[in-house]
Amino acid sequence: MTKQRMTGRFRGNALLVLWVCGVIFVSGVIVSTAMARAAMATAPVSAAAAHGSTAPARGSTATARAAADTFRLTATQANFAEYYPTYLANGYWSVASSLLGTAPTVAHMVGIMDYDADDVSRPAAIPSWNEIDYFDGGAWLNGSTVGAQTHTGYDQTLDMHDGVLRTRYRWIDGERATGVSVTSFVSESSAHLGVVSLELTPHFSGPVRLRFTLQSPPLPKRLPLARMSSDEFSAAAVAAHQEDLVSGGHRDAIWYPGHVEVKDSGGDTDTDTLFMAGAAIRGRTVALAAAVTLPADLQRVHKTVQTAADATALEIEVQVRRNHHYRFTKFVAASGADWGGGAAEDLAAARSARLRGLRSLLGEHVKAWHELWRSDILVGGGGELQRTIHSDLFYLLENSTVDTAWPVGACGFSSHYFGHVFWDNDFWVFPSLLLLHPERARSLIQFRQRTLPQALSRATAHGFAGAMYPWEADPWSGEDVTPAFAVQNADREIHVNGAVALAQWQYYLATHDRAWLEDRAFPVIRSVADFWTSRAALNSAKARYEILGVTSPEEDYTNVNNEIYTNQVAHQSLEAAVDAAQVLGVAPDPKWREVADALYLPSMGDSGAFFDFDPTTPHDKSTSWMATSVPMLSIPALDFEAGADTLEGLFRHSTTAIGPVRGRANQMVLLMLAIQAANVGEPDYFSDFIGGSERDNDPFLKPPFNVRSETPQNDSTYLLASSGGFVQALVYGLTGLRIEEAGLVEKFPPTLPKSLSYLRLVNLEFRGKALDVEISRLPSGRVVRRVTSKAAGH
Repeated sequence: MTKQRMTGRFRGNALLVLWVCGVIFVSGVIVSTAMARAAMATAPVSAAAAHGSTAPARGSTATARAAADTFRLTATQANFAEYYPTYLANGYWSVASSLLGTAPTVAHMVGIMDYDADDVSRPAAIPSWNEIDYFDGGAWLNGSTVGAQTHTGYDQTLDMHDGVLRTRYRWIDGERATGVSVTSFVSESSAHLGVVSLELTPHFSGPVRLRFTLQSPPLPKRLPLARMSSDEFSAAAVAAHQEDLVSGGHRDAIWYPGHVEVKDSGGDTDTDTLFMAGAAIRGRTVALAAAVTLPADLQRVHKTVQTAADATALEIEVQVRRNHHYRFTKFVAASGADWGGGAAEDLAAARSARLRGLRSLLGEHVKAWHELWRSDILVGGGGELQRTIHSDLFYLLENSTVDTAWPVGACGFSSHYFGHVFWDNDFWVFPSLLLLHPERARSLIQFRQRTLPQALSRATAHGFAGAMYPWEADPWSGEDVTPAFAVQNADREIHVNGAVALAQWQYYLATHDRAWLEDRAFPVIRSVADFWTSRAALNSAKARYEILGVTSPEEDYTNVNNEIYTNQVAHQSLEAAVDAAQVLGVAPDPKWREVADALYLPSMGDSGAFFDFDPTTPHDKSTSWMATSVPMLSIPALDFEAGADTLEGLFRHSTTAIGPVRGRANQMVLLMLAIQAANVGEPDYFSDFIGGSERDNDPFLKPPFNVRSETPQNDSTYLLASSGGFVQALVYGLTGLRIEEAGLVEKFPPTLPKSLSYLRLVNLEFRGKALDVEISRLPSGRVVRRVTSKAAGH
């Protein structure tokens, strides 16, 4: 790739190629020919010695316990007042947690969207499937007020290693008490299945009741977001006492889920089963079925099925004995249009799951999760950092699939950001999975291949050539579904096109799958390049191409010229088109090279000061929630390069701009600033900008399950871009590695914050080979990198 570099003294040192045909292996470590003499001149250092490890030997019980603990997040009574639910998912469907573990909660399924005429496309809440309610003779458990005196010994643990949520407590209802234990999971091994298992230990004898339900949530109270202008939206927000709705504060008023209308439901007391079928408003069909397992030794059992408009329930009344254990398990199967059959097939699947039994299903599910965790990111030191790493990886994994063309919504299995697909899918989540789980990463960007026709039509409608991907895409149709109040983003935040194209190219670079490039990726890359050549304007007076009238990633600025990140991503995606054509033996469009070579790549003005966009537009950094888009140049897939002094100048520009808004900044910009800091050798800045995850009380993590919010203040949560950015800060930031045609190369020297003794990337996959990467600190203080090739499957 012939790279046009930014103004400043360019980096003169050659890149360290870590994966090319001519590498030399020294003690299992891959190094470049240029470094062979240095490698041979120093005796190889073991991984343990390299970071001064004094950890117990492998297999130590204490070590195993400590490692397992970093996969657990636990709620206790201290979280009763402040509990932000997690969710369980397998990439296809989900269920949210509740304090009690038995209460009905919101559930979603990929591609089940509500298309109400006045509203924007949004995820429809599928029928809630997880409820098991219990009546102890005096009150229903799910109707009880949770408190320290009534729910004692409380413990709810998300075991991310197993993919299981376990809840335990003692429910005290007046003179009656019952031990409650709940196990819940959405199967990773059998995609259509979910399970809730309730064990009760009543400390009394007498009649009790249990209720197993399927129910569709009520219709939401809507805002006409399809036609509300920004001013109208702001006025509605104020009227709803949501004054900071638009300015970055609480946004719950607009994040409501869509609705599924129930078409059919029912149950059978002979087979202990339930079913429900319906369709999202103007959307796709969905069905669920449940098969219930009752304890074999129940006495005086009486069963009924109750069906209402939006709910169906199997209720049983039984006689229980004091201190006896009773387990009730609800096996649920789900399907949607083009994914599974329907209610009849779901009933058969639920009954089959019941025959297989809880132990078997749980064992298969846990085995599947353990296989996923063979690829991991490990750190030495850093307190809660390891647990945070595992929680971010957990949310990324449970939102991704294999061999599909499903993208991820901005906030995963939630209705936040309306479930729409942004550049988050391509430049934030995809790269974080690319080396750890390439088959999952591939599915994300196959969405862009599937929806290329819509992007081509959209470009034509806007008067441009090629493909113009939406700023907010519907995850099923791929159509532009940006709310009316954000139309300036829909029309002008065109940097999304560069992210789409470069993600396609990055997958090829990481796999060298030429057939995939030719058949699937190149049509996208080529079409985006055609868009840029028609969108760029020739400035004859200055003999350069410019990109005018765009919305910056710093979205407070919606009509600026020559925005630094947009121009750079356009340039790089044009370069990728030329390179891809050459790989395939196809003649590239000469216009791609012409525009790429002459495109203005701004950085410094005449005064020597760095800027985000044309300085003729006033830029008040103190009022923005992002302050600057310059850190976005550090997105690893962009593979930006410039001289050392330019990199340093851009970093100082970023830190100065973000300083005044640090306490309320969008975490996405802070995470890229962390990588920017690592690129200029500032690891201590890195520790600060990753959001405080090396210390307690990270302001971006909602307790107790490390749910990431967009800013410390707002309710835009489950933000997968931040989880992906956090992982990228480790995989590409501290390591200094980038994916290029030459291989996995050293773009920047490795760095480590003082609080960490090592960083290990375990079981990466690159071009069909398994790799381990370790960054560690020698006794001398020097930070070194080791890359070890391993046999497949190890």
